[in-house]
Amino acid sequence: MLPRTFTITAAAALLGAIGSAQAAFMSFASDSADHAWTFTGSGGTFTSNSLGGNANPIILNIDDNNGVQPRLEFSCAFVSTTTFTFAGDVNVGGVISHNYSASGSYSFTDVATGTTIFSVTYSGMLLTARGSNNSWFTTASLQGDANGGTLNMTWSGANLPDYGLANNGLYHGGFAFALDSINTSGAIPYGGGSPGVGLSNNLPSATWFAESSFVATTIPAPAGLALLALSGLVGARRRRS
Repeated sequence: MLPRTFTITAAAALLGAIGSAQAAFMSFASDSADHAWTFTGSGGTFTSNSLGGNANPIILNIDDNNGVQPRLEFSCAFVSTTTFTFAGDVNVGGVISHNYSASGSYSFTDVATGTTIFSVTYSGMLLTARGSNNSWFTTASLQGDANGGTLNMTWSGANLPDYGLANNGLYHGGFAFALDSINTSGAIPYGGGSPGVGLSNNLPSATWFAESSFVATTIPAPAGLALLALSGLVGARRRRS
């Protein structure tokens, strides 16, 4: 049995680590991978457009919730698949907001180590696109959070207690992808041709391409808090030794 003084100290450290747990902000900029479209889609599905690897990585930024730690950058392969079903239209400012229920997944794999460091699955989230009765214009958004639907976030990278991230930690929070320059040209470099995409039965009727930026907030779920606390405790013990 461990000495009582050790267990009390360990418990205090554990509670302190839980109390100091914070959200991490994650993001990538539009055109982060500057030789490819971020997404391509048709019908009720869109995917990442073969991004990542050494040739054309996405730069994933991780920040400590606007805290004092420096922003981290990871060159990553980005894999994403979204399926969506029509939910309804709303007239906004003389144009149509096309609304869809979206489900899918996305992940980031660190190019340097080949390790998938962040993965997300979701259902019952929201895809919206501005357009006319029979088209999307050039912008859309995919967004969701833990308020309704299902959102599962997993960090599989190194323990980063200063950023609120623990290996195999579970998280909730929210995310958003802002899609821009939606078009059916797909040309690289893009010259502005064939903007938007037509609709058939409320879904895109042709293959389309888009740029996108990304933001997410990770908040430790109860199981994630325990892992984060333990990683903080282990880190503290190593520093003392």
